[in-house]
Amino acid sequence: MIEIPTIKLQNSLLRDIQEFNGHVHDPSLWTSQLSQLGVVVEDSTDSEIEIEVFPDRPDLLSHETMARAARSFLGNTNAPCEVEVHSGSEKISVDPSMRAIRPHVFAAIVRGVFTGEDEANKNLFVQSVMDHQEKLHTTLGRRRKSVSIGVHDLGTIKGPFKVTADDGTSIFTPLGSDKEMSLQDILTNHPKGNEYAHLVDGELGYPLITDSEDRVVSFPPIINGIDTKVTTSSSDFLIDVTGWDRRACLAAIRLLALSFHERGGAIESVEVTQHDGSTWNLNFDPITHKVPASLIKMILGAEVDSGSMEGWIARMGGKLIDKIKLGQDRHGSSWDGTDKDDSAYLIQMPCWRADILHPVDIVEDLIIGMGLDSLPDQQSKVNLPGSPLNDSIAKRRIRQSIRALGAHEVQTLTLSNENKEFREMRSRPRGAVTKIRNPITQEHGILRQRILPSMIEVLAANRHHELPHRIFELGDTVIDHQNSTSLAWACADANGGFTTAKGYCMSLLRDLGAPDDYVKLIEGVPGQGPWLAGRVAKVAINGQQIGTFGEIDPHVSIKFGLRVPIHAGEFDVQLMMELIPDPVYR
Repeated sequence: MIEIPTIKLQNSLLRDIQEFNGHVHDPSLWTSQLSQLGVVVEDSTDSEIEIEVFPDRPDLLSHETMARAARSFLGNTNAPCEVEVHSGSEKISVDPSMRAIRPHVFAAIVRGVFTGEDEANKNLFVQSVMDHQEKLHTTLGRRRKSVSIGVHDLGTIKGPFKVTADDGTSIFTPLGSDKEMSLQDILTNHPKGNEYAHLVDGELGYPLITDSEDRVVSFPPIINGIDTKVTTSSSDFLIDVTGWDRRACLAAIRLLALSFHERGGAIESVEVTQHDGSTWNLNFDPITHKVPASLIKMILGAEVDSGSMEGWIARMGGKLIDKIKLGQDRHGSSWDGTDKDDSAYLIQMPCWRADILHPVDIVEDLIIGMGLDSLPDQQSKVNLPGSPLNDSIAKRRIRQSIRALGAHEVQTLTLSNENKEFREMRSRPRGAVTKIRNPITQEHGILRQRILPSMIEVLAANRHHELPHRIFELGDTVIDHQNSTSLAWACADANGGFTTAKGYCMSLLRDLGAPDDYVKLIEGVPGQGPWLAGRVAKVAINGQQIGTFGEIDPHVSIKFGLRVPIHAGEFDVQLMMELIPDPVYR
């Protein structure tokens, strides 16, 4: 399930931000028009606006970045793609051991941030910074696994800084505590440590950021130190971002720095020497995208002129640079046309728009910029009548055949375990077994290779009901890490046996159109599978084995609590349909 973050925008903070940037805040205008930007205005009062932001727009998760987007979208002023970054003197060195712990480390400094006119707004500002940080942790950061962020009061620490792998014995006072704790104690006894301890592997080392005087700045991705706590008197900030997803980490640090910049802060780069010796400095260089004119026409349904496009993309914070010919450089995209004279637009978008991955995303922004109500009315020119897939035809015929024998269809889990699949059923793997890396329970540790064990479990769960029980399943199996389809049936019937199972098999093959001379029954080998010796047969078509049927050995069924005769069978559906021509569609 995708979590849709909700933010509550305080009108007093929005007013501070907008007035600081030369724009008069108008809540009624926001609530009536901002939903066109791709957000949902849930509620609006005199003091706050509650907005749902879709997960693909992390650039709208703070008061400051939302205000910036609103200024351009609502037509009041353009917001340039570029943001000035001053060259700073601070440095961070990353120990080589961080490669296996949190390989990407980025940092920036923002000085002179306007935090509010009065103490009430300053308090709201501090809370909004923390909320923004947590929203980014949830969306871009995948709950801190991919990205973790730290925001610190720069006035309490001194560079240069270093990022190292600690042995867990270092001590500092974390946020939310009034006593010193070791890193290991934090993971055990601190609420944030309990919540995120699974992200740290003590055998590899505990990530730790310290300053030049060995004061702990942060223990990512768990918690910051109390010494760098952001307060209402803070105006200069250090931002650190660590994680595994480089693209998401870059988006996070740019969005944090941008939000402070919106409050008048001057952004300074911090030279980060990475674990591999390379250096990194923050920049806000816009990204230029090549968008084929044919793609725009295909999606919008009409030709558009450059003047209109310039206005639409400006509303979304972008900039139309030029109109060019595609030439030989077509980016390998199927949308780029086949002729070198095809036209394309060069469009600049801000580097913090992490949601833009393809020219189609630019076209989506153009549509939002022009307004959905402005899209031309056009009927579909495509008339493709639906037709069933060959696979669905085969499955329908199989189901009809088995149901005609009185069996009821069930659907069981594809997840299973080795004990049920192999040991209890006396079976061997049919190929490589696909295992779940982090199973929730021991019962769901692998993906099943056969359906029959699940059928026996269903019979066992219903053994207190009156007999007979006749069930079947047409479902997925996974062999050699590849999906397959199998059919299995199982019947608990005091009057059933091998003859009844053979009747099921031959009836199914007859209904599918298999000629009698195609089919050959081969006596099964005793001890292979759950079958009773002498009462099991393998089914071959044109010399290829497609399945097995017979009676279940009581020594197997009793393990499931079943004390009644059971006949069953299982077939490889894909192989069966390849070998049996469809009598209607062949």
